[in-house]
Amino acid sequence: MEKINIVDRASLRQYFDSLLTPTEKYRQAGNGRLNLGSSATHYTQDQAQIEGFLRELWAVGPMYGNGDLSDADFQYYRQAILNGVDPQHSYYWGVVRDYDQLIVEMASLAVTLIETKAKFWDTLTPDQQHNVFNWLNQVNSIGVWPNNWRFFRILVNVAFTKLGLSASQEKLQDDLALIESKSLAEGWYFDGSPTQMDYYIPWAMHYYGLLYAHYMQQEDPKRSALFVARAKSFAQGFQYWFDTNGAAVPFGRSLTYRFAQAAFWSACVFTDVEVLPWGELKTLVFNHLNYWQTLPITKPDGVLSIGYGYENLYMSEHYNSPGSPYWSFKTFIVLAVPQDHPFWTAKATQPTRAEQIRITPAKMLITNQQGTNVCLYPSEQLAAQAHGDEKYSKFVYSSRFGFSVSTGKHGLEDGAFDNVLAVAEVDSDLFVHKPLDLAGKVTDEWVQHTWSPLPAVAIVSTVVPLGEWHVRIHQVTNQRPLQVADGGFSNLLHDSHPDDHPAVNYAGGLGFTSAIGTTVTTNLLGFEQVTRVFPSPNSNLVYPNTIILTAVGTLTSGTHVLISAHYGGDKIPVVSPSVDYRDEEVVVKFANRSIRVNLLGDLESSLRN
Repeated sequence: MEKINIVDRASLRQYFDSLLTPTEKYRQAGNGRLNLGSSATHYTQDQAQIEGFLRELWAVGPMYGNGDLSDADFQYYRQAILNGVDPQHSYYWGVVRDYDQLIVEMASLAVTLIETKAKFWDTLTPDQQHNVFNWLNQVNSIGVWPNNWRFFRILVNVAFTKLGLSASQEKLQDDLALIESKSLAEGWYFDGSPTQMDYYIPWAMHYYGLLYAHYMQQEDPKRSALFVARAKSFAQGFQYWFDTNGAAVPFGRSLTYRFAQAAFWSACVFTDVEVLPWGELKTLVFNHLNYWQTLPITKPDGVLSIGYGYENLYMSEHYNSPGSPYWSFKTFIVLAVPQDHPFWTAKATQPTRAEQIRITPAKMLITNQQGTNVCLYPSEQLAAQAHGDEKYSKFVYSSRFGFSVSTGKHGLEDGAFDNVLAVAEVDSDLFVHKPLDLAGKVTDEWVQHTWSPLPAVAIVSTVVPLGEWHVRIHQVTNQRPLQVADGGFSNLLHDSHPDDHPAVNYAGGLGFTSAIGTTVTTNLLGFEQVTRVFPSPNSNLVYPNTIILTAVGTLTSGTHVLISAHYGGDKIPVVSPSVDYRDEEVVVKFANRSIRVNLLGDLESSLRN
């Protein structure tokens, strides 16, 4: 697909059209289904095809309601919706059960009904309106997961309220109370589990909260004002997740939704909530969409693929269907904003950011050194889903170098252990790395993880960010001999042949430079050497082939301190960190900084507990 340089509303609309048009060949007249591929999910193929259709409404509905699509453009959607909700029609979407995937897809239809009331809803016959209401109203009598899913039912009942229909006030109040129970400081939420503070906070909790405030300001002014205030607070930290090239740091689940990462910013514009100056919001949205055009995220026919930087099922979840990536269309809701809105007329400006911040409620540090490589250092996060350890529990996540997931169980190549300490018993090739922290701590200077990857093995890892460098201090108590491998950032290759990719020696370690930048890993204490690892193809989310510079060694039974330093930047660095190790502390020194890390005492108690 030819790259479209998004600089204004017209070019943004052109990019939207370039993604929507390829799906038209999969349309069937009057059928609210799009068969975009053959891979499966935990729900039926039929529901997957309905999902593909309804997710387009996140953009199409508001755009039609606000005059950016014609009646002719919407006719296909109009007839498909009416047939989909008609129980007498062969294209009926069906009965919705407890915790059904179609609950998710109801939200885009609910928003479409609100936005197109005069053009669509008001033109329907009483029987047609009755069918729409009955199909959506199923959500008020079935089970809905106690997480962001409650917002889907909230939006359905909001639509009923705005259309003058009978809404379930009991469900509405219960669901709003549930959402309230997930709120944290600084505008943050957790989603379902307290260990999940990921992109579902901006593209779900805040996105829907802003829509609620937008639609219900008169009916519920107090809660609407609260949702707006939280969005403004949340934006101050969330802006750090984006680098100046437009990339957002890949972290957590559902990353196949790709540029939904910027949907929060679009929702702010759509609801006229200036969480940051309009020119900064323009930069965040436009740069982000321009970044995604540098990656092959569509199939040869132009349809969005399952994957992240390219088509890749290794990283997908059990709920990722061929139509799932069109969740990203939530970002295009900004195209429903009138052309005279100040967002369109403001001069695009880069947000001004500090080099490092601490987001206390999300238990993380973020560095934004020179704006070209956001690094997120999380603590105590995990989701019990495919590759949950890799998606939440690594030491650091990078907007430039991405992260990797395992493709098998055997060896460092299958494990693709970037930015983790992997351990295995001696003479075994079954490496494991950090799951959910047993305990975590975040200060303004470092993030600490207490964890146990194997029985009779206790580890405390303290990670000290230093701009483009970071230092890892591992205290290991093990009652069995171990192999250890401390992987640095992944770096881009064009194949996985070791002879084609020599590394350079660097200060007790190795460095490697590619077209995307330089990575370095050094041994500061306790490891035997730094080696090159060539992970299995398609393990990294952004680049199909990579190299991971990795500090390796073997440990006898006992107590050990291992220290490594890792770099990700533009070129081989001139200066590297150093450490002073004493019995009870490590002093990390770099660029006129001196950071003290107190070592914990006997870790045997961690093994016993």
